This record gives sequence, structure tokens and C-alpha cells, in this order.
Amino acid sequence: MESLDHALFLTLNASDEPSRPLVFLASMFAKYVIILLPIHIVLLWLGGNRRLRSTAVMLVLALIIALSANYVIGVVAYTPRPFVIGLGNTLIEHRPSPSFPSNHGTIFFTYTAALALVGARRLACAVGVMGLIVAWARIYLGVHYPFDMAGAVLVSLAAALTAKCAMGRWGDAILHRADALSAWLSPFTRKV
Repeated sequence: MESLDHALFLTLNASDEPSRPLVFLASMFAKYVIILLPIHIVLLWLGGNRRLRSTAVMLVLALIIALSANYVIGVVAYTPRPFVIGLGNTLIEHRPSPSFPSNHGTIFFTYTAALALVGARRLACAVGVMGLIVAWARIYLGVHYPFDMAGAVLVSLAAALTAKCAMGRWGDAILHRADALSAWLSPFTRKV
């Protein structure tokens, strides 16, 4: 499996003389597009109605579950990034943290799955397409393997389903606490 992963990586990774516009585009997706997701969560919360706030809470819960799972997997089954073992071309700086599964991929795919589970299918498709581009970009730029992204999909599906079940069971209590925290923070946010 590792040799297949490496072969796929080398197929998708940038050449020795990559196109500058393509590197720029990949860098934008690999590093900066992710900022749209927390902005969306804030907008959902500020949207005001209970359904939107509940969706925001579910998204945050799903992301916490997914990233916690990634952390445990990284500790238990550390996989070095391609540049750590000298494989391919690396075109952006990155610390040598565990490669599998991809946190960026996990964030996008968890978001996609959670949106689909709450019935926001068009938005889920849009975020999913962005996630696929981010996954390609991070492989192209040399910081992830293709199997890191496949692992991210599996973790994401499990995290989104777990969050959906948790919201079904404890959603009212979680939303009540989130509302109370928001009310407590509101005097501080008005001063900013």
C-alpha cells in the first residue's frame, strides 16, 4: 500500500519545473481557502435563528471530533510527510507533523459531510469541491500523500455521523450552553 501511495503522490506532485501560476493557485488553496469555513460558522451563528445556530454547533462539534481523532491517529501511527523522507518536490514550508490523515482534508470533508447531514446539499457540494481542490493542492505542493486524503474522508464521515447523533441526543442542551456562552461574551464583543 505504501508503494502505491508513493507512486500516486509522485504522479500528482509538482514537476521539477512547475508552472508559476499553478503553484500560486495551489498555494492559495492549500493555505488560505480554509479561512472561509470559520467565517461561515460565525455567519451561521449570527444568522440568529435556532436552526442556523444548531448547524453551527454541529459543525464545530464534528470538527472537534475529527481533529481529535486525527491527533490520536498521528500519535499512534505516525506517518512522515513526503519531504521528511525526501520524496518528490516540496513547494511550501511545513513542519514535520504527522502526515496521515490530513487535517486540511479532514476539515473540508468533515464540513462537507456535516452540511450534507443537515440537508444543506448544495453548500455541501461546493465545500466538497473546494476540499478536493485543497487535497490536490497539498499533494501537488508536496506536503501530503493521496492516502492521507482518503484517510481524511473516512475520519470525516465518522466524525460527522457522531456529531449528528450527539446533536440528536444532546443538541438542545449543547445549544443552550452555546447560547449562554454567546450571551456572556456579547458585552466583550460589542466593545471591539
